[in-house]
Amino acid sequence: MHKNTRLLLVVSAASFAFGAAASRVLFVPGGAEPEPAKSDEEAWGRKAPARLQTIETDRWDGPLQAGRPDNGKQPADKPQNERRDPIPVSASEVRRPFEQGARMDALTANRILKETPAGPARRRALHRIAHDWARQDPEGAAAWANELEAADRHETLREVLHRWAEDNPAGAANYLVQLPTSEQNLHIVHAIARRWAEQDRAAAMAWGAAQTSPANRERAIGGVVSSWAESDPQAAAQFAASIESAYERHRVLEVAARCWAAKDSAAAVEWAQSLPDEERQRANRSILRELAETDPQHATAVFEQLAATVTAEARGMQDYRRMAEEIASVWSSSSPREAADWAVGLPEAGEVRRSAVRSVADHWLRIDGAAAGEWILQLPEGATRDAAAERVVRTTVRSDPAVAFEWANSLSDEGHRTGLIRDVFRGWSAVDAASARAALGKANLSPQQLREISLQNGLAPP
Repeated sequence: MHKNTRLLLVVSAASFAFGAAASRVLFVPGGAEPEPAKSDEEAWGRKAPARLQTIETDRWDGPLQAGRPDNGKQPADKPQNERRDPIPVSASEVRRPFEQGARMDALTANRILKETPAGPARRRALHRIAHDWARQDPEGAAAWANELEAADRHETLREVLHRWAEDNPAGAANYLVQLPTSEQNLHIVHAIARRWAEQDRAAAMAWGAAQTSPANRERAIGGVVSSWAESDPQAAAQFAASIESAYERHRVLEVAARCWAAKDSAAAVEWAQSLPDEERQRANRSILRELAETDPQHATAVFEQLAATVTAEARGMQDYRRMAEEIASVWSSSSPREAADWAVGLPEAGEVRRSAVRSVADHWLRIDGAAAGEWILQLPEGATRDAAAERVVRTTVRSDPAVAFEWANSLSDEGHRTGLIRDVFRGWSAVDAASARAALGKANLSPQQLREISLQNGLAPP
């Protein structure tokens, strides 16, 4: 950062089911008394920071309502005389009719859900209906589950198909692949194929290979290979490497590499080095990801082992950088400080250190922004700190462009600094042109850079 600029970022993040909201407090020069929190609209209009600020930002990772099965609304109570027969609402009451030989249908299932309070009770009822109905009529249960609201659909359908696959994996698999392709359904394809392979690997493999959809075929074969690798990882990995289609081979190789690494990382690493270049790179990254999730220190040792086998020139290439990113990404999700200490010790060649630090900063800002901000300030001035500071800019640019502008202005690299200032100024000036122009006039830009940004945004040159 610029030597005359001292910024301290403190982020307190709260995670939700499919996203996270974050309240961020940023300390900047000339701090006075704290001001009350302001709305996003007010934040857009604030001037360049010279005080403590509290801002609100939202991370958008998926539908906001995905974690709210009832969309926050409770069904209106009906008069008692309009209700039909009493509906069981506890898990044991839901199960009792099944045990007595009654048959479930969509009307009854929906009535049970309507009478069940939102929250854990509703989730238990969905689970019990799905599990027990699938024992009687799995196709009917699956059809009902597939008509539920999005918040309930995936988990309920997965429960139905899981139960169905216990008795008839072929039936469950064939029903599933008739549904629209989605990432969630592809996860279930993988899970069913794995379960099927535990019973009859040849049949599961034949079914997977016969799928006309490349995505379904790849996930199905991957599921079989993951089961196979439990008993014979070497044979499963050799099979994965022999797949003719590059798309399927690459994805299934990654599955095989991870499964083998979980059982015998040394053997998995030795096997990976025998593969052609692209397959070797994919296998190495998959092995490191698996190890980083369970034993990051072991992952870094394997990383150094792999680095020792290549030339100094190769260590600066993309493959080496991406292996470092793989470890940094996984490790920083659970222990960002340890991951950060490791990342800053990586070599600078080929932007290996910068890429790993950027990955750590991105994850750490979501988990504990206070610690992340302090860490960023302690980094030596240069490309590494610039990479971390850029993540702060990207995180705050929409919620508080004044703060994002200040961080962008603090980068040491002139070209990178100018580009980020341009990006922040463009959005800020659309909602508060006066504040944006005032900040631009004080930015660490040359007269020519200032003139170019002004002209690009339709402003009179200074």
